Amino acid sequence: MNQRQNNSVRGFTLIELIVVMVVMAILAGLSAIAYRGIAKDMQMSAAVNTVTAALDNARAIAIKNNRYVMTVFRPRLGDDGTTQFIELVIAEWIGDSASANNGSNNIWTYDRFVPVPKVLVRTISDGVNVAGPGYGVGDDDVWWVCSYLPEANEPKGALVGVLYSPEGRVVVRNAESGSDRIWVDYNRDWIQTIDATTQIDWADPEIVSYPWTPEATPSIGSYFDVEIQETEPFVSMTPILAVFNEEECRKLNDTASWNDANYRDLRYTEYIDANADRIQFNRYSGAVLK
Repeated sequence: MNQRQNNSVRGFTLIELIVVMVVMAILAGLSAIAYRGIAKDMQMSAAVNTVTAALDNARAIAIKNNRYVMTVFRPRLGDDGTTQFIELVIAEWIGDSASANNGSNNIWTYDRFVPVPKVLVRTISDGVNVAGPGYGVGDDDVWWVCSYLPEANEPKGALVGVLYSPEGRVVVRNAESGSDRIWVDYNRDWIQTIDATTQIDWADPEIVSYPWTPEATPSIGSYFDVEIQETEPFVSMTPILAVFNEEECRKLNDTASWNDANYRDLRYTEYIDANADRIQFNRYSGAVLK
């Protein structure tokens, strides 16, 4: 006689299913955190590589053409007007200089740079920015960061750039012209746009002249701040750069409380000192230190 054996099949209990789901949720969370960290590192690495490539390009042009060339870091708004990215513009001095009153009855020399023709304008992704110490006014212990354009009411920030001599060295002044200030004429119209209402026509002999007369010299001050997207302020030259995650910096701070430029600069400086990637240059050759 055959004996039938019944085998019972046991399923998962509700508690076991809950435990498995919790473990899976924890693993998914850890994976997401790891992915965000990797993505952030890749974004920063790509930005540093882009900045380094632009600097190397500017140095090569300076040596090849035997002239002063700079890389300037210019903020631009995205198409939606709510995001900001940084343009890396390579500009050259082709001998255009003028003299004018600096606003304190002192006559200064001003250099006009123009974008180098047919040179690619590189960009770094939104959320990443470039800073330099405020050498333009001797403020070398504070990192200067350009204005954050999506926030119109926020205190403004300054424009920074790296200047190469014809020998390819990093300098902070044009020794050939002895200029006190440098600006970039992005659209090559000879008109320097300071803000929405202030412009300087450097091609007008009645405005800027050499030799000059008191009634012909404008009082133009030392404007470094980016007032509007199309502004052409003077550029603060720096021998060191910092590439940093601006999006993270702003999230860690109450930007609504940034009611003056000094407080804003200090908050940026604290973050950059602790978190930024530095770009430094060989003192003698001007090459980026890898």
